Amino acid sequence: MMSRFLASVVVVFYCSAAYAEEFPKEGSAAYTTSYVNISATPMKMGDRTVSVYESAGITRNDAGDAPFNDMGTRCLGMREITGSDVVNRGSCIDTDKDGDQVFSTFEANSKSGKHVFVGGTGKYQGITGSADYTFQAMKVPEGARPMVLVPHKATWKIQGKS
Repeated sequence: MMSRFLASVVVVFYCSAAYAEEFPKEGSAAYTTSYVNISATPMKMGDRTVSVYESAGITRNDAGDAPFNDMGTRCLGMREITGSDVVNRGSCIDTDKDGDQVFSTFEANSKSGKHVFVGGTGKYQGITGSADYTFQAMKVPEGARPMVLVPHKATWKIQGKS
């Protein structure tokens, strides 16, 4: 009975140690976020249309590796359309399984954009860098919320980590 208990403790300790693996102090990763638009409030201003929106989704590392894998994502943004010019700006929070977060801002045109990492909590504290991205609107059933698939290519560095 005692040996079973000790074996269980060893397994739990080993899994916990692997789960709490250190985030690399610098690196690069390819990941994809699937966003669902939760809300959008458009406002017509002459020849411009401005929308404030909220999106949420799931981020997965394309190779299944740890950096930027299985993270919940929430973004608040503003889209401004003038003729054929489109500009999106906003901020996002990505939260991992440990509850640690990455904070970023973003700016995009109608084809591509860039997230800039501006900080984080826990293992991401001191993160800097960026993630270039493109996006593809997904076909959804009538009445469904808009969805977007967004592949990212990120590079980062954690300041203050040795």
